[in-house]
Amino acid sequence: MLYYSQIAGDSLKVEIVSDPEGATHVRLPDGREMAVDFQPALGEDLFSVLVDSQSHQVHIEPGENRGEYEVTLDGQVYTVSVETERQHRLNSLVPRTNLQSGEVQVKAPMPGLVSIVAVEVGQAVEQGQRIAILEAMKMENELRAPKAGTVKAVNVQAGQTVEQNKVLAVIE
Repeated sequence: MLYYSQIAGDSLKVEIVSDPEGATHVRLPDGREMAVDFQPALGEDLFSVLVDSQSHQVHIEPGENRGEYEVTLDGQVYTVSVETERQHRLNSLVPRTNLQSGEVQVKAPMPGLVSIVAVEVGQAVEQGQRIAILEAMKMENELRAPKAGTVKAVNVQAGQTVEQNKVLAVIE
């Protein structure tokens, strides 16, 4: 299984695999592979770790954010964030609020009928606020503001049929 981690600002992709005999190995991006044995010791957050036959004591506590941990390895404290391959892929698809700058066009994702226009020119909107509802294929699709700002233009009205990619509103 692939894991993506951030340690002291460095990104690291590791693969954890089990061989047919049940031993666990960690593969690093540079191709190195290490035999690892990870066992709980004295409580829920203290572990005994053997890496290539070298013993280490590891204390792991949850960090402030989801997927973040405070890891003490051989007396040194590290803040580590970990994502599974699936979490990493999903998080790369999530729009980040700081990426939206300047004007943003809210477009129809498919052809349909605009049933509600919930904003007007000059109105201040928050990120995630409803802009319009588009009915398509017997479903209502709620279109939301991708960023906070002011509505610069509204190019449709309720009851209007639109094509895919029609600009419904502009937010600046």
